[in-house]
Amino acid sequence: MENNIILPEGIPVWNIEDLVPYKYNPRTHSDTQIDQIVASMREFGFTNPILVDRDTREIIAGHGRLLAAMRLGLQKVPVVALSHLNEAKRHKLIIADNQLALNAGWDMDLLATELSALNEMGEDLDVLGFDDGFIDKILSTPIESDKPTSTNNGNLTEKFGVPPFSILEVRKGYWQDRKRQWKALIGENGESRQGTLFAENTFIAELGTVSILDPVLCEIMLSWFGMPTGTKPKCFDPFAGDTSFGFVAATKGCDFTGIELRPEQVAINSTRCEGLSATYICDDGQNVAKHIEPNSQDFLFSCPPYYDLEVYSDRPDDASNQPTYEAFFKILDNAFTDAAKCLKDNRFAVIVVSNIRNKKTGFYRNFVDDIIRLFQRNGFAFYNDIILADSLGSAPRRAAHNMLCRKVVKVHQNVLVFYKGAANKIKELYPDNEVFIDNFAEEEDDNSEA
Repeated sequence: MENNIILPEGIPVWNIEDLVPYKYNPRTHSDTQIDQIVASMREFGFTNPILVDRDTREIIAGHGRLLAAMRLGLQKVPVVALSHLNEAKRHKLIIADNQLALNAGWDMDLLATELSALNEMGEDLDVLGFDDGFIDKILSTPIESDKPTSTNNGNLTEKFGVPPFSILEVRKGYWQDRKRQWKALIGENGESRQGTLFAENTFIAELGTVSILDPVLCEIMLSWFGMPTGTKPKCFDPFAGDTSFGFVAATKGCDFTGIELRPEQVAINSTRCEGLSATYICDDGQNVAKHIEPNSQDFLFSCPPYYDLEVYSDRPDDASNQPTYEAFFKILDNAFTDAAKCLKDNRFAVIVVSNIRNKKTGFYRNFVDDIIRLFQRNGFAFYNDIILADSLGSAPRRAAHNMLCRKVVKVHQNVLVFYKGAANKIKELYPDNEVFIDNFAEEEDDNSEA
């Protein structure tokens, strides 16, 4: 370290007076630029050695760095001496070294993402060398891309299925394209649930008057949290509902077990999943422990009833038609408490819920927090809080009417991610190399080869 400027290890240092500037250097350096290089050296150290000709000691690249070093009062600088270039190639490299850097451009979305992250960390962005006002303009400009990318991780959508942000945007094109593919495979039309959805409170993904669990959400949650390496994952749901999750899970290579109260829905799901590793059991979700062994499952995923938003049947053990919210939640509490025991240690649970209004008062029940407390009481950590921004559906039509009572229309759901076990095991059990596998792409490849 010289004058508090860190020099790179393993690279020879030369006395500054031994270096010979190239007198015909066509690259100019303003005082402002030298100040920026000085600031960079103070922040990061002398990270880029000066290139010189070994015999003549003439500088090939690094005139600006030399001037900055002199301004800092350095006596020595890191140098890489080249001996394999003839005179013509030395002169060409002097020009190319400067021009090749100028030929590079910026991915403005990626740059904005990186600058925003640094800004949130409280880092000084002035040392990056941009003109005054440029960074402010970048930070204030919305990112346009539907598919954010990362120079380190490649395309986020390709690697993770959708960008791994706390808001999942169903309305994006890549989500809708994926959803159409899944719907064509599954063929779910909500036959057993026609007319169950209360139109004035709709905020679940719609298909006519029936709510259908979004298969893309199923796929993403399974890919991110449900597939530890080293085994064929086993996943389950004590409130299985429609076919979406079981079909997606089995298609992605998992063994799925779903508990579903209504025999007509069990029959439909079993037919759709014929030939897949998906088993549907007709029973009360509170009896999940009768069908699934303790500590046997790799992933718990569920979108339980939202109390009386949808009434699925008149059965007395159906959570959706209970006379009080307390009776409804007691069923969920019993089911999820036993389901927690079926999950292995160091595994995730994902529960899709949303706060729901009391139809008499119009006030929200605290359903989301009740679920969080339920899982925490059973030894889980609340690990991720994700918002699913739903399609608008009938929301615009309902907005004006709702605002008469100053109720905003709900167009999102809460995707609560819980973890059971030691957090330091996550990287070991859920490695970075295969976060999302595109089964559709694999099928296309197989067809093309055929």
